[in-house]
Amino acid sequence: MPRFAPFLLSLSCLLPTPLLAQEEKPAAYPPAGDRLLVCNKAAHTLSIFSPLERRELATLPTGQGPHEVAISPDGAMAVVTDYGAQKPGQTLTVIDLTLAAVVRTIDLTMDEVQTDGTRSAKTFLRPHGVQFVAPHRVVVTSEASRRLLLVDVELGKIERTWTSPQTTMHMVSLSADRTRAAATSIREGSVVFFNLAADGTASTPPIECAPGSEGLAIDPTTGFTWVGNRAANTLSVVDASTAKVLKTIATGDFPFRLTFPTDGKHALVTCAEGGQLQVFDTKTYELVREISIHADASELSAMPMGVTTDPDGKRAYVACGRGEFVSVIDLEAGKVIDRLPAGKGCDGIAYARPVVAAPAAAVPARLKG
Repeated sequence: MPRFAPFLLSLSCLLPTPLLAQEEKPAAYPPAGDRLLVCNKAAHTLSIFSPLERRELATLPTGQGPHEVAISPDGAMAVVTDYGAQKPGQTLTVIDLTLAAVVRTIDLTMDEVQTDGTRSAKTFLRPHGVQFVAPHRVVVTSEASRRLLLVDVELGKIERTWTSPQTTMHMVSLSADRTRAAATSIREGSVVFFNLAADGTASTPPIECAPGSEGLAIDPTTGFTWVGNRAANTLSVVDASTAKVLKTIATGDFPFRLTFPTDGKHALVTCAEGGQLQVFDTKTYELVREISIHADASELSAMPMGVTTDPDGKRAYVACGRGEFVSVIDLEAGKVIDRLPAGKGCDGIAYARPVVAAPAAAVPARLKG
């Protein structure tokens, strides 16, 4: 079975795009409700599903090679990173979920002051990991430039950047209070941390985990960062305060993405080549459940990749790259209960639940604008 090749990164400014024509989405698109979003890398699209009805509501165009997607705190907006294909990407696609429409494309270019005092345009290529830090602001990793970017998605403007000592920077995760970010490097097998209230570079040197560090998530309860090391078939549990690995946990083949259901009691890990979703106890670090996901009657894995859960912690949704479907998993029963057909190269996935008002959360003063 082929291994995934290491990836690279990018970012830039704002190019408004028209709303989608009505015929590009079903006429009966619901005005409100939960949404499940899936990036289709090879099709250059984003699929929007109703997870409650288990049907696709719309398919929207993105930039080339959409890899990851983030949801705004109010559940009304999505931001997709256009990683690119053979040609590196340099854009973000912003989507209004209430309309099922692309509302703008942000080109990741900004003016930078050079060492001689002159200014020149800098384009941030290969955008990949993305997370909302405030209602209209996201942080985005740019693999090719070793930068973490703060982008105002309403203005289409890069406001600040932080530099990573890593040669590449792939995924990003946020602490529960959104004041700290963690980012992984596949090439170096490491994780770094950023203080989002500070300028400059990462707040820690690279912390070595194991070969192929990629997927990661910060435990909302303990604050520890769990990193999936896909080439080592392990997880590293990292304490940012001491910059040390607390625990190394064996996994199935090719741990790819991680997430925590809202109660923080378990960590969910997709094993792309093992063909399963593994569930670990966050206190004991023990494997408590393994849920098999099959593509067909062959021995090939379904290649489970991106994973998300609903806000109730009852269902997990896994984008499966082989077979191109989303596996719907009942977490209490520990089994697959449905499949949703997805697009070519499905990978990044996120769950949106609209709320009346964005939940109150601590936001660093430097990020409020």
